[in-house]
Amino acid sequence: MQNYSIVTVGSDVFFEVIKEQKLDYSINQLQTFKEVNSLFKNYNVQDGFVFLIFLDNLEKIKRTEIKKIMFPKIFFSSNPKNFQDLKKDNLFSTFLQLPINFFDLEKIIKLSILKFKFHFQTKVEMGQYSLDKNKRTLSLGRKNIKLTEKEQDIIVYLFGKKEGATKKDIMKDIWSYSDSVDTHTYETHLYRLRQKIQIKLKDKKFIEIKNGRYFLNQ
Repeated sequence: MQNYSIVTVGSDVFFEVIKEQKLDYSINQLQTFKEVNSLFKNYNVQDGFVFLIFLDNLEKIKRTEIKKIMFPKIFFSSNPKNFQDLKKDNLFSTFLQLPINFFDLEKIIKLSILKFKFHFQTKVEMGQYSLDKNKRTLSLGRKNIKLTEKEQDIIVYLFGKKEGATKKDIMKDIWSYSDSVDTHTYETHLYRLRQKIQIKLKDKKFIEIKNGRYFLNQ
C-alpha cells in the first residue's frame, strides 16, 4: 500500500487544525504553490501525496500547473466561483466550500485517494461489469456497449459515490464548468444511458434511484 502524506498549501490555520485531528498521515505545510516542485525533489518517488489547496490564500495560480500534480487534490475556497476553471481539468478532484466540518476530513481524504486510484486504472471491475476507460465500453460477460464521454463520466462518478448522489450533485460535478446546463440536458443523458444498458445488456437496475439519490447497483 502506497504511503500518503498530506500537503496543505496556503493555510497555516488549517495545517494546525489537521495536526490536532491526529490523522494517520504525515503532514507538510507549504506557504505558496511555487514550493510544490521543491517538495517533490526531497521525497522518495514511491511516496504519495494528498494536496489540500486553499485558493483564497494563494497568489493567482496557473491551471496548467495544477494539472501537472498527479496526486489527489482537494480544493478549498469560500467562493465556489474560484472552482469553475479548475474543474475542467480536475474532474476527479474534490471541491469544498468553506467553512467545512473538520470531523469529516479524514473520510474526504480517503475518498479522494480511492477516486484518484480509480481514475488512473484503464480497466475497472464493477461487480459483474467491466469498464474499459480507453475504449469507453461497459461489458457484461460477452456483451458490451459503447459509452459517450459523458456517460462514462457519470458511471465513474457514481462508482466513487457509495452513498449515492443527488441530481444536483451530478449536475454540479459533471457539468460544473457550464452554467448553461439545465435539468433537461442531465435527464436526457441519464435516460439514454439507462436505456442503452437495459436494452443491450438486459439490466434495468444498473443505475437505481433511492430516496432521490442515484446509485450503481453492483
